[in-house]
Parts: sequence; structure tokens; C-alpha cells
Amino acid sequence: MIMFLALIIPLPSKVTPLKKHFVRSLNYVAYTNETTKIVSRSVFVFIFLMFVDSIKKLQNISLTSNTYRNNELFANSLKNEYTGSQIEALNKNEYYREKFFAQRNMYLTGFTLFLCFLILRTIHITNELLDSLSIKRQHDATKDDINTDIAYLNEHEIKNKISEYEEKIDNLSKKILLEDENI
Repeated sequence: MIMFLALIIPLPSKVTPLKKHFVRSLNYVAYTNETTKIVSRSVFVFIFLMFVDSIKKLQNISLTSNTYRNNELFANSLKNEYTGSQIEALNKNEYYREKFFAQRNMYLTGFTLFLCFLILRTIHITNELLDSLSIKRQHDATKDDINTDIAYLNEHEIKNKISEYEEKIDNLSKKILLEDENI
């Protein structure tokens, strides 16, 4: 829980590289190591199978509820020790206990399965975010390089134009002086 909060909370720019390094190292371990891939997939499949089994068990309990509560063999074996209403109570208690355990197992495995999906999606979103940030930085760096090149070219062009205008001014002033002398 704390790890998810640390990944989600916006942190200062001095701490962000540490967070990125941590996430990258986790991703490196999770996605480049073949053993880790196999183990994580196996755990996911195992949890999924447990979830399917718990659903199947809950359905079986629901389908056999009437026959389980009215089981005459169970009732006949307890007739010497308990009265009829006590036997019915025992059957109901057994039924509700089994149903409770099946529902509990279904909820636990379903929630664990949901958390597995959540972890995978969080890792995927974090990777996309880090990739987009690195692409944006590369784009900004190339944009800054282009801007400095354009600024250098503009400065160079401006100096060339200034020198051209200065030459034109000199030529025009010489022409004016020559015309004045001719007059």
C-alpha cells in the first residue's frame, strides 16, 4: 500500500529520479528475467484456478442445499443422540458453515486476482509515463538545439544584412559625394 502511494504521489523534482530508478529496476527484474516471468504467470494462473474452483464449489453448495439439509442418512445416524429439531439445526449449521467458507474463498481469491491485475496495470501505466517523459525531454532537447541553431543563424544573417546595408550606405554616400563634386 505504501509503495503504491509512493508511486502515485507527486514528488519534488529532486526525488523523482530516485522514483524513476526504483521503477525501472523493478521493471528490469519483472520483465527481463525469464524466471520471474514464469513464476509470476504461474502464480497468476494458480490464483485464477483457485477462483474458478471456489465459484464451482459455491454453485455446488447452492445446488445441493436441499438434499444436504434433508439428508436422511445423516439424520438417522444422529437420531439416538439428538431430537428432530436439533438434527435440522445441525444440518443448517453445517450448510451455512460450508456456504460461508465457499463465499469467503471466492471473495479472497477474487480480490487477490483483482490486485494482480491492478499491479500489472500500474506497472504498465508507470512505464508508459516514464517513456513519454523521456521522449518529451528528448524532444525538448532537440527543440532547444534547433532554437540555438536558428538563433545562431539569425544572428549570423543579421550581421550579414547589417554589413550589406553598411556597404550600400557607403556606396550611396560615395555616389552623393561624386554627384556633389560634379555639380
